[in-house]
Amino acid sequence: MPRSDEPLTLLLRQAAEGDRHALNRVFALLYPDLRRIAHSRLHIQGGVAHLETTALVHESFLHLINQSELTLADRKHFFTYAAKTMRNIIIDFAREHLAQRRGGGREMLQLNTLVAGSVPATDGDASLIALNDALQALETVDPALARVVEMRYFAGYGEAEIAELTGLSERTVRRQWEKARAFLLATLQD
Repeated sequence: MPRSDEPLTLLLRQAAEGDRHALNRVFALLYPDLRRIAHSRLHIQGGVAHLETTALVHESFLHLINQSELTLADRKHFFTYAAKTMRNIIIDFAREHLAQRRGGGREMLQLNTLVAGSVPATDGDASLIALNDALQALETVDPALARVVEMRYFAGYGEAEIAELTGLSERTVRRQWEKARAFLLATLQD
């Protein structure tokens, strides 16, 4: 992740004012970091719905340039936005893949119980969607904890990176991560 510097902040401000060239320059500067984050997420989640690293990065960028009211004051805002965007894209792809596996709107066929019993009840996409639902519940209770989970789980940041981006100490980030994990575990078990 590049260190905070004035040219990046200036480019982000210009991009927020509608300068497409500045936005393209921001993307070029931060592309390696976005690619690393995307690759990390997709590798950990086992290739969500056949989504590839490059596709996730480019889809994130398309979301970025299509936000007319988006204000990116500095690199912290950029990476926070990127984490949230990647989360949304991964969840959307998982939902789409799960819907296709369930027939994608086609007429449902009844399977006999022997065949139906041999198909696992859950898969990675369903688990990912359940995690997203639990994370949305956490957001209503404590948005700061949800942001730490989003940055760590969906964007692949480590504690030091999250601390730098949020202005918190690593110890505080670690405590928030533990509290968030406990909440999510309890929610997922219900």
